[in-house]
Amino acid sequence: MASLSASGARIRGDDYQHIFAWCQVLRTLQPGSDITAIGIEDPDAGSVDDVTVYRSQGRSEFYQVKSSVDAKQVVNIDWLTGLSRAGGPSVLQRFHQSWRDLTRDRQRLKLGLVTNRPIDPDDPVMVLRDGRDGTVARQLAEARPKTEPGKARQELAAHLCVEETELLEFLADLHFDVNKLYEYWEEQASFLMYALGLRGDADALSLGVATVRSWVTGGKRKLSTEEVRKEVESLSLKKEEPAATILVQAIERDPMPESATLALDWVHLYEGDEPRTRRRLQNERLWNERLRPEIQQTVRQLRAQGHRRIFVRGYMRLPTWFALGAELGETAGYEVVSLQGGEPWASTGEIADFPVTVALNETLGEGNDLALGVSLATDLSADVLDYLPASVPSAGRYICIAPRSGPSNRALSSSGEARGWALEVRNLVRRLAREYRPNMLHLFLATPHGAALLLGHLWDRMPCTQLYEDQGATGGYQPSFMVPS
Repeated sequence: MASLSASGARIRGDDYQHIFAWCQVLRTLQPGSDITAIGIEDPDAGSVDDVTVYRSQGRSEFYQVKSSVDAKQVVNIDWLTGLSRAGGPSVLQRFHQSWRDLTRDRQRLKLGLVTNRPIDPDDPVMVLRDGRDGTVARQLAEARPKTEPGKARQELAAHLCVEETELLEFLADLHFDVNKLYEYWEEQASFLMYALGLRGDADALSLGVATVRSWVTGGKRKLSTEEVRKEVESLSLKKEEPAATILVQAIERDPMPESATLALDWVHLYEGDEPRTRRRLQNERLWNERLRPEIQQTVRQLRAQGHRRIFVRGYMRLPTWFALGAELGETAGYEVVSLQGGEPWASTGEIADFPVTVALNETLGEGNDLALGVSLATDLSADVLDYLPASVPSAGRYICIAPRSGPSNRALSSSGEARGWALEVRNLVRRLAREYRPNMLHLFLATPHGAALLLGHLWDRMPCTQLYEDQGATGGYQPSFMVPS
């Protein structure tokens, strides 16, 4: 495979910077934003000038944006302290000098290194990154002098020619946002554009990146919020009315939670060190004693602010998507939408026919509860039937609901089909509940997340419903949210 030329690498790096900058531009236009201006290679930003976010209330943000050709280039102490190719200051020295210059009035700020590079898993400092904000200062301060992190702390202080107390104060303001690919920032931009009522398709994203590029080549280094608004309006991307955004950070945190109208953070409540292993809460009682009340409080806040059209995004598993839809129910007057594969799946619009059927109806015992396997993307019956006898003895019957054409991870091709599927499943479950009169429904989901949100949105006039979190290939399930009747 041919290697990328120097000019090609530079263009790719510029595009990476510009898509990140476009995300900050969109943050500026979010309702309630306190951002007053956006800088792109702004001379007032010192050495950390790639993207600057000036704020009237919160800390202003100064970002250096670094794109690497491949994952072989990592973030570690050697890279951070290495001199530039021209023999100039290191990355860390540039950050520190800007921090000193910009904090002379003692106003707190946020410095950020944004890169597609992964961290070096053997680096004694970068492995200390805080999962919430990407800083290393807290754990580095706790390291004993003779440990590897302690020795690294001394080396970093010597590299910057400062005392360790100043080093730690500086590092408390330096956030490492690593391993974020170009496509990741495209997804973030799509979320923000949709919430603003703008088109978020590939052509619209390309237009946003091109707009930022034109500002740089045209010498527009700093734009006020009003200038940003006029520039974005001139692109004619308006599609519909803006929506309030609920962001749920369940299995992974979002790099820009402040861009949401309201955000929830539950990552620290899960077992596991990375998103794919975060399947079980540390305490099962938290589902309904903490998480569900937090969702309800968030919905109340949105209602108090006058919002009825709600855009849901975040990193969470299917029961949480369903529970959010249930709290933002159709009967309560809400409209919900999420992005599925880059396309908006909304609760409003034309409804396409999507017939479903009872694919399996099996008696399990004498219990009165009814277990339902909603097998849209795949048939989960084998796993559920293995789990039910020992874990849910009150379930006397298991019914699998599937598309008439059979489960498939590509079963739904449009928002209209998703609405049609959700309506059909809701109506079928109502008929089953009337027929079997269960004390409780036990609901297992295998659907796209957008479909789970829409199904929860329509889940009314139902028996009390217990949801279950899939624990992976061999882990069974964990009871999660309980949706009252």
